[in-house]
Amino acid sequence: MSNSIKSNQLNIITLNNKTYIPFQLHQLPSYYQEIPLSKQFSLKGYTYIDLEELKSFNKDITTFNKYLDGQYTPSK
Repeated sequence: MSNSIKSNQLNIITLNNKTYIPFQLHQLPSYYQEIPLSKQFSLKGYTYIDLEELKSFNKDITTFNKYLDGQYTPSK
């Protein structure tokens, strides 16, 4: 059953026990060029990147929206 694709309303996909986060082309992180192609794929206009690969860059991945800075506090 681990080979099945599971998704939810946020378009986050779990595939083979790995979580992939969706990005539109204009939302890609600045370090996108450093992420290996084996850790990402495209589907229905989104580029999905492996969550573990995003965490390896030690960046805050809760939001990439610059207008939410200081307004958004992640729950603990």
